[in-house]
Amino acid sequence: MICIKTCKALLFMLLTLAFLSCNSDDDANPNPNPENSEEIRATKEKLVGEWQLVSSTIDNKNASPEEFECLKNSTATFNQDDTYELTFIKLGSNSTTLCNRTVTQSGTYTVIGLNRVTFFNFDSEIELIDDTLQITSKITDGGEEQEQVDIFIRNDNSELEENPDEETDNVETDETDEDNGDNTFDGTAVIQKILGKWQIDSNQECLQENMIEFKPQSVFEFIQHKETFTRRDLLNYNVSVSYPLPESINATIFKGNDMVVFDTSAACQFIKTSTLEYVVKDEKTIVLKNISGVQLLLEDDTTIKLIYTFTDSDNNEQIREFIYNKL
Repeated sequence: MICIKTCKALLFMLLTLAFLSCNSDDDANPNPNPENSEEIRATKEKLVGEWQLVSSTIDNKNASPEEFECLKNSTATFNQDDTYELTFIKLGSNSTTLCNRTVTQSGTYTVIGLNRVTFFNFDSEIELIDDTLQITSKITDGGEEQEQVDIFIRNDNSELEENPDEETDNVETDETDEDNGDNTFDGTAVIQKILGKWQIDSNQECLQENMIEFKPQSVFEFIQHKETFTRRDLLNYNVSVSYPLPESINATIFKGNDMVVFDTSAACQFIKTSTLEYVVKDEKTIVLKNISGVQLLLEDDTTIKLIYTFTDSDNNEQIREFIYNKL
């Protein structure tokens, strides 16, 4: 009888201890299901969507323009169903000009805390920092381990928007397959009239610094200025910088026929010099060889009208005209 009472007392004590232990665990972890965590939900809401790579460094050094020309096309996509896809576009190992290496990784991700994410079977560090997605990886180059940090921003970030000023004061001169060089007109007399420097007619600072020059052997030099530049300009010319844009940027980039200077300390922070070839089509018309959308009309011996035709972001054809006076 005594034994039965003793056993009942021991059983009661064990149940009490178990109950207290459970309560203690509950107090230590009041929200055991992370899916219900406000931090988890907020982080996932920020993460889901499409991201674009805007900066890449290796051991704290910015990627070269040649490497970044490919890397800037890299993307990251995170879906609501916890799946993701990373696509890195890289410079080919046997080429210095083609972005012919595509590295794609996909799988599932888990939000493990505020702004912290892990990928299944992927040992890189992923973190949301302010408006960026930062992926830190270890790479091996020549037997030496290096740290690569890739920074992405969302595709709808305002820094990726086109600069509306470019439609009026920055004429794009990228080469096309169009050949404007076939011509039987003898333009010797016209060339004698146009040789030399011509300055744009404008009262806008920086824009009024724009200049064209016709040189012998059909060489045409086009110098364009802008007061400021955007990240879109930097991406167009393969410049990798941190996010947000640093206060001081100074870079000179050569791309095709263009030399571009970015200098935040200058009055005109963006200067593009394009060296091209011109063709005299008739007594009034000059075009740029292998360049579409740009035509120059000789109004008189001291005035040239530059006509720039382009397609805007809404796929509508736009025309801009600029007057240049001979110096």
